[in-house]
Amino acid sequence: MMNITAPAAATPAAPPIVRSNMNGVWKLDKTKGDWSMRGYLQTLNVNELAIQAHEKGESDQDTYHSISLENTTLKIIKRSRVNNDLVVELNLGEEKLEYLQPGERPKKSLATTENPATHLRIDSSLLTMNGMAHVTDIKRLVEGGTMLFQELSILNEQTGARNTTTRYFVPEDNLVLGRSNLTDQMAN
Repeated sequence: MMNITAPAAATPAAPPIVRSNMNGVWKLDKTKGDWSMRGYLQTLNVNELAIQAHEKGESDQDTYHSISLENTTLKIIKRSRVNNDLVVELNLGEEKLEYLQPGERPKKSLATTENPATHLRIDSSLLTMNGMAHVTDIKRLVEGGTMLFQELSILNEQTGARNTTTRYFVPEDNLVLGRSNLTDQMAN
């Protein structure tokens, strides 16, 4: 009598992490949308070699956004091979003026929301080495809380060039919210 063994059952995929709001750490999903910032950087007239280096950095290492919105205080930490803990801190509805190096370049930012749990919009104007740029960064909680959608639009005032990049992020529960924790954990 022949012994027939049934194939082993496939291990079920872990259920997706579901969030009721945008707070927490989000990892860039490079399988969806326009994960590359190429169009954004081209709009700013960044040279091709720098764009390729940026793409290689994002390709080689994961990109994370850590979002904390408590009452009207918003803090976003952007971590990638290119952005080493870039921190954005804003109060909803209040325009913030800061000066960036080099050269004390002015940057204005305003964060607003339609619904604090599921929507953020940050409008920024900043003087770059290639002229004034206007950026709108819209983040929405989508897919029932299993994904964060980012629509990043830029206008180069000097050239009139425009670009919109769409990116998707998935919840990441293996990293703790907070700049030092995020930095320490991502280094490992």
